[in-house]
Amino acid sequence: MYPSRVFAREQLLQLTEGMKGKLIVVYGDIVADRFIYGTPKRISREAPVLILRQYRDDILLGGAGNAMNNILSLGGLPMPVSVVGNDPEGRAVIEQLTAQGVECGAILRVDRYRTPTKVRILGGMPHSTRQQIVRYDIEDSLEITEDEANRFSWLLRDQIGTCHAALISDYGYGVVTPSLAGNLTGFSKGKPVTLDSRYNLLRYPDVTAATPNEEEAAAAAGMSLYDDDSNGENVEFVAQTLQQGLDCEAILITRGSRGMALFERGGSAPLMIPVYGTDQVADVTGAGDTVIATFTLALAAGGSYAEAAKLANYAGGIVVMKMGTATVSNEELRHAIERDEELEGREPGRG
Repeated sequence: MYPSRVFAREQLLQLTEGMKGKLIVVYGDIVADRFIYGTPKRISREAPVLILRQYRDDILLGGAGNAMNNILSLGGLPMPVSVVGNDPEGRAVIEQLTAQGVECGAILRVDRYRTPTKVRILGGMPHSTRQQIVRYDIEDSLEITEDEANRFSWLLRDQIGTCHAALISDYGYGVVTPSLAGNLTGFSKGKPVTLDSRYNLLRYPDVTAATPNEEEAAAAAGMSLYDDDSNGENVEFVAQTLQQGLDCEAILITRGSRGMALFERGGSAPLMIPVYGTDQVADVTGAGDTVIATFTLALAAGGSYAEAAKLANYAGGIVVMKMGTATVSNEELRHAIERDEELEGREPGRG
């Protein structure tokens, strides 16, 4: 049984306020999340499938783009370093970022690369709950040239020099490489550099902290988190394995309905944070992007790893109750802190 920890309400509120205006380098794979909506029409005579009449088609920011969107909604400002294809999806995501005031000069557009796109088709009436029927992914792999690598090296060094923290979002499409990521860790001068890597977590040593989910953590450590003999205690050994492999200060493992587990360097007891809200989620799309965006901003604002994890847990619990690729606002985060009766300090709603 792990000891619990009491958090001060006023400190968490101050950190949430301190997120505003923080500059965060976001180096990673931008993904276009495309949602196609249709109303049921009839069953096809050609095959036993439902025919939809399309009424809406949205392209939203996914992957590293979703992390940027969450940074914006929480009051920070992302400084993206990435690559997109010179295609409609790539243009759409850059237009969205530019419209929100994000400087996109360090996002390279290349003809040989197709912007990764996750297409979700949803059926239902316009004003009712829509059910996701199928998803298909349009994927590509980028081989960065020597000239591009040199350009990115200088961009990353310049960005980390002027920003408060950095976030690496590796979805495995080739934009993120260990040597280029080393420009952030090597020139950070003590600023937080966080990592979210879908498939290659241990390829990026010397980051400050990583935020894998349970599946990613177990795969990277090469062992199962749960078995009949350990009763779940493998989670601590997995975290220690990752911490040693990355030589990092903290590992935050997201555990779905079980909340989060934070492991810090130095031998202190792990912090187990119960899930915020309800475990009856609406949609987990992009929840990991919300978690690392909140965690990184909180560290940039001067929060401890425990405080940053606590805020990230609130944000994750809020975003999974929203449909599609969603974000959490600074006001929503403040509201969650004010309503949490387990926090130390003034009672919710009182001065």
